[in-house]
Amino acid sequence: MYYRMTRLHFAEDRFEDLLDWAKTVKERVLAIDGLLFADLVKTGVGEGMVLAAYESEASFQKASDTVSEITEEMSSYVTDTPHGHAGTVVLSFKTPF
Repeated sequence: MYYRMTRLHFAEDRFEDLLDWAKTVKERVLAIDGLLFADLVKTGVGEGMVLAAYESEASFQKASDTVSEITEEMSSYVTDTPHGHAGTVVLSFKTPF
């Protein structure tokens, strides 16, 4: 599994606008081949993360154009350039729900 983690900063009073916009790209995100999930997590006032898991690094690479387009569209809803990291899972602990 391969993950992309992207840190976001946004004006708190525009958070609902960010969520509304994010819902408009849902179908494009779900259509990414090899994407297992993509979550938007609010981590504090005016900040959050997008966590995305891919089947493999190849799936991640293949999705890069689509992800870049979506990130560019998101620029009017964030106050800073999103900062991302990506990598392969090296250890995982899972619990049953």
